[in-house]
Amino acid sequence: MENIKLTDTLFIYRDKNGIDRLIYIIDPAKKKIMQILNMREVENNVNEAVQKYIRFLNINSEKNLSRIKLFAFLLKIKLYQEYILRILLGHMLFDEYDQLTKDNTFAFIIAEYLLNKEPLSEENKSIIKDIRLFNKLYSSVKDVTFKMPEFYINDIYLNFILTLKAENISTQES
Repeated sequence: MENIKLTDTLFIYRDKNGIDRLIYIIDPAKKKIMQILNMREVENNVNEAVQKYIRFLNINSEKNLSRIKLFAFLLKIKLYQEYILRILLGHMLFDEYDQLTKDNTFAFIIAEYLLNKEPLSEENKSIIKDIRLFNKLYSSVKDVTFKMPEFYINDIYLNFILTLKAENISTQES
């Protein structure tokens, strides 16, 4: 994996031990960097939350497996973003932080990072890589946070399903 540029001052890089780390460039002129966090920490916390949320949905149908995987992937993107932003709040300039929260570019970059790590069907990958579809579907999960009650996750999932239908996206398990 090569370094992944999240912003001009924020990167994910793989160290010599094979661990992905989030770094923030404090002073580019002096090449002064700060290691913000180990991405394994983000992954573990996000996976735990996503597994809980998927259990909340209580869907056992094989027919819905592909769309549930797509929904879970979008949840991961949102929770990765939230986790990283929470950590960054005390380290970066507010203007830079504010920009990360306002548009989906940061979320799309996280999606690309996760596509290299997560098993996802080709159909779902093509949906995620289509920036227009990504923005539509991501907007359906944008309100997800850590420790949300079951009721809200069910509503968000229904909104996601409605967005799939409105965009004429049919996810089928291969």
